[in-house]
Amino acid sequence: MRDILGKWRDIWARLSGPGAYPHELSGFLLLPFRRLVFSPGQLVAHLQLTRRSRVLEIGPGPGFFSPAVARGVPDGRLELVDIQREMLLKARHRLRARGLSHVGFTQCGADALPFAAGSFDVVFLVAVLGEVPDPAACMRAVAHVLRRGGRLVCAELPGDPDALGVDDLRALTADSGLSLTSSTRVGRATVTTFEKPEPPSPFVSIV
Repeated sequence: MRDILGKWRDIWARLSGPGAYPHELSGFLLLPFRRLVFSPGQLVAHLQLTRRSRVLEIGPGPGFFSPAVARGVPDGRLELVDIQREMLLKARHRLRARGLSHVGFTQCGADALPFAAGSFDVVFLVAVLGEVPDPAACMRAVAHVLRRGGRLVCAELPGDPDALGVDDLRALTADSGLSLTSSTRVGRATVTTFEKPEPPSPFVSIV
């Protein structure tokens, strides 16, 4: 009994303090009411995916948004990154149960993404960045793995104690090379989009 109480005290401390959402409570992240706040369909519409898009989801938890995104890139690829192996296993089970196999699973920190430069067309995080120990380093890592012209989408949800405002996000990307393109309400979420600028044209117009 004492061990059980100690375990739940630890879970509560992780839930109420800084850091990743406890995987032991992941079932709450799959409750249907979340669709009333920000649905997978609303996210996919905002991501502006193509069939061949290469997408990185940072902090997917048990995969609330992941199946909808995977279905949106049937000829592309979705990569899930999470610091907790348990979350990745739950997300993998959820995706495999839906017949979605063009998905990868990588356990790592958000500030040390093990992918080549320009690997992804879109990177997104939903209610995650405020839980990352070094969010500015995360933004630099994201900028590295995004292709030129690629987009970073950060969704922040009401009621989240770790939620970041648009000014916070702009400050975190100040030295990443990403440019703010929009910040808007989608459902009840605030969705902010950044773009990695295209390189300047090597041609000079002569009048």
